[in-house]
Amino acid sequence: MLRRRATSHWPISCARFWRAARRRHERVCSSTEGRWRRSKDVGDRGPTPSTSSGEHLVHGGSLRGWGSPATPEPVLLVPRGFDASKNRFLYDVNPRFADTRPDRTLLRNPFRIVIDVSFNLSTNFDLQQLRRAVEPVKGPQGWQRRSADSLAAFYLSNTSDVYRLLMEQSDSLLLTNSQVAVIQRADSVFSSRIRALYIPLGEFLARGQGGAGKAELDSVQATQKTYWKIFWEQPEIAGDVLTPVQMDLLPFFKVMLATPKKEREHSEWRFGHPVTFADKPKAASP
Repeated sequence: MLRRRATSHWPISCARFWRAARRRHERVCSSTEGRWRRSKDVGDRGPTPSTSSGEHLVHGGSLRGWGSPATPEPVLLVPRGFDASKNRFLYDVNPRFADTRPDRTLLRNPFRIVIDVSFNLSTNFDLQQLRRAVEPVKGPQGWQRRSADSLAAFYLSNTSDVYRLLMEQSDSLLLTNSQVAVIQRADSVFSSRIRALYIPLGEFLARGQGGAGKAELDSVQATQKTYWKIFWEQPEIAGDVLTPVQMDLLPFFKVMLATPKKEREHSEWRFGHPVTFADKPKAASP
């Protein structure tokens, strides 16, 4: 390694030595940097800094200079020490002087990588509901698992029937006899379709003897998905029966009717009035 020694002819303390060394170092750097910058800046149009982060990902430590200005190392001499006995500054030649390779210079274009990690610590609602359905319940003869009919009734209790709601509000809505007849027929069709979904599900879960594994969960989720498709057929059917004045008395029903088709795929409305496992027998006319 080349060395250059500079000799001073005046006494100097340790503190003054470092101050003087720093000033000389800055003069050397500024003069060298000025010459190299003037020769390098002419016509130099390197790649844009936006590619810097991409190079780090592709090349790792073996940088090619993507996105970094090709600026040479401007520092020629680095102070190594001071010989107090001879009042001499000792310098070493910077081995990276005039080097433009990005992996040898101190100039870097900083970039940041953000990793977003999330953990779901809760249990899926469908799985929670399935576990509640298949766990033993206390009955007259002690703890026992639900039967197939009981499992079907359990899931049917979480459904909502618009037609049953309208029938309950028939006096307030001033429904006519013809409207009541249409709503009852629609309710009968809707209830039959929903029971046809959940009765087979109850039988399948009952055969599992309390199992709540992947097969049971997949069956529940597939049944629920089909239920919501049938559920969202109700607003248009009921809307064709009611008058505008009657719909104004049910604000939530107008909101349901105005819900776009795309949003209905992820909307779940529950307002009670479930489909029962079996229709209640009609009271005999006096």
